[in-house]
Amino acid sequence: MVNNQQPFYETIGFRTHDKTAETHVDIYVVGRDNVTSTSYYWDGRKRGEHENFIFQYTLAGEGAIDVGGRTYKLQAGQAFMVGVPGDHCYYLPKESGGWEFIFLTLTGPAAALCWKNITGQFGHVVSIPRDTWLIKDVFSIYQQAHDQNLIDHYYASSRAYAFIMECYRYFRQFKTSENLPDSIARAVHFIQAYYATPLTVEEIASAAGISKYYLIKRFREMMNMTPVQYLTKVRLEKAFELLSYSNDPIKEIAVKVGYANDNYFNKVFRRIVGISPGEFRRNKHSVPFNRLVIR
Repeated sequence: MVNNQQPFYETIGFRTHDKTAETHVDIYVVGRDNVTSTSYYWDGRKRGEHENFIFQYTLAGEGAIDVGGRTYKLQAGQAFMVGVPGDHCYYLPKESGGWEFIFLTLTGPAAALCWKNITGQFGHVVSIPRDTWLIKDVFSIYQQAHDQNLIDHYYASSRAYAFIMECYRYFRQFKTSENLPDSIARAVHFIQAYYATPLTVEEIASAAGISKYYLIKRFREMMNMTPVQYLTKVRLEKAFELLSYSNDPIKEIAVKVGYANDNYFNKVFRRIVGISPGEFRRNKHSVPFNRLVIR
């Protein structure tokens, strides 16, 4: 893996002379950068490359992208997925002191389909925790490219395909009804990705790209609960799992599922489940189910 204590920055392009190679996806460019100049500006409508697909993940600082008629600020833990050519532009905003990111650009029909499927359901800007296998895979590909260990065109293609499969695997956990509006699907995804942080309704609404009051109204209509109730559902289902299968102290579990105050965690758990976390752990073998689903 890349040594994040002493990061190195490099952009590595891949091309092949073998025109007979029959691959459905290829690595086009992979890199890591830390930009500080507002001259960093890419317009997807003016780029001359053949069709390719960019996944760019913010590590630190702040960038921005204009896409779908909106401007999104890109902070640590947020990625964008766009195709080139395309109606978008991404850049370093004037108010930003810098933007550190890692990116992977793919080409080929398998990448085109993956980007279409994911952006169609979750939008072009997505929130992904850094410790997920998806982000680790980007770092791994970058490290292999830097070390010249992508030994040939076919192996590089297999790594690109593995990344696409990891994208599908990661986003599958957030798959909801096909009838959900994109904004509500984005809100659901954001809650599921960041339930362990002290989320506010305002932050969820911002990630969904809609106002707080419209979020509450539409979320209740589509999910039969409010965003806060859904956040509680996700947190308690994860807490149930940790209480059942780990030896973590209850105070640590409270923090891991987004509760800074373990007394409040105990109160919420008891109200929903019917017993306290401690009582559940002591008697878990007599509980007549091994997974909790809160509706």
